Amino acid sequence: MQKALWLDSINKEKIIKYKKLEGGVSSEVYHVKTNKNEYCVKRSLRKLLVKKKWIANTSRIKFEYYWLNHSRKILNKNIPKTFEFNNEKKYIVMEYLNNSKYKTLKELYFKKIVKLSTIRSISKHLYKIHSKSNNYKTKKIFQGNNNNFNDLRLDPYFNEVGRVYPKYKEYIKDLNENYLINSSTLVHGDFSPKNILIGKNKIIYLDAECCNFGDPVFDLVFFSNHLLIKSIFIKDKSKEFIKSYIIFYKEYLKNLNAKKSKLYIDRIIKMTPIMMLARIDGKSPVEYIKSKKIKNTIRNKSFLLLERKINNLDDIIRIINEE
Repeated sequence: MQKALWLDSINKEKIIKYKKLEGGVSSEVYHVKTNKNEYCVKRSLRKLLVKKKWIANTSRIKFEYYWLNHSRKILNKNIPKTFEFNNEKKYIVMEYLNNSKYKTLKELYFKKIVKLSTIRSISKHLYKIHSKSNNYKTKKIFQGNNNNFNDLRLDPYFNEVGRVYPKYKEYIKDLNENYLINSSTLVHGDFSPKNILIGKNKIIYLDAECCNFGDPVFDLVFFSNHLLIKSIFIKDKSKEFIKSYIIFYKEYLKNLNAKKSKLYIDRIIKMTPIMMLARIDGKSPVEYIKSKKIKNTIRNKSFLLLERKINNLDDIIRIINEE
């Protein structure tokens, strides 16, 4: 049995089986069996597994561990249990979730399974975490990961778009400043279909190493951007993805008063086109889009969103649906 040199035992239990799991660009993830239990072990990488050079501080794993424990107090069974954290070797030991019982939301989408009830629940859960994490105690803990968030999100996503398209540098500078100005709660930072497990009557949230105390709109746009891109990529399910987009925002924004909702929508409108471009031309492009034609379609729709006057979310949908 070949095993990682950095992992000797778990909870003083003898390791008897060890398998590296696929997926992800920023961490190594393993399914480990001991003489007593099964675990998932996640270790952060310094050099990320992407084409462009991308180095990140491995201290982020500590904040993911904090996020798991914090969010489990809010959502309980929707967050994996943690058993062990090793700050020196940068790994977390957590509950193993059998892939025969769970599929990622991303997997379901590529099987063309789009359930609106699932989106409604996801939006409710995200709002619950955001609304119960907007306090000084949470800020004090998670603002320590803000530099890592910059290295893993703002720079490789937003700033990289500015390097590819210099005409948008000032726009992106304002976007980054707005993120700081509107930092008000705990942000997951990688809230996407690949990090959401769907089981029988259960949803599980994973991979929060980018978490920080920031602008909740980032999570909203990060997730909803996937719905927009898939509405373009998976054409025969386009209507379902657009409906999902509408329900996702409707379910979340109904919790806000009219003034706050308007402020959120303004920031969503500003961030969405840059996020779309980031998933084509940033350091972490969506891996499933190979077609130059589809890439150019997404680019062109992003440019339209940047150049036209967009007043509301319906205007975004209108441009996405244009032939």
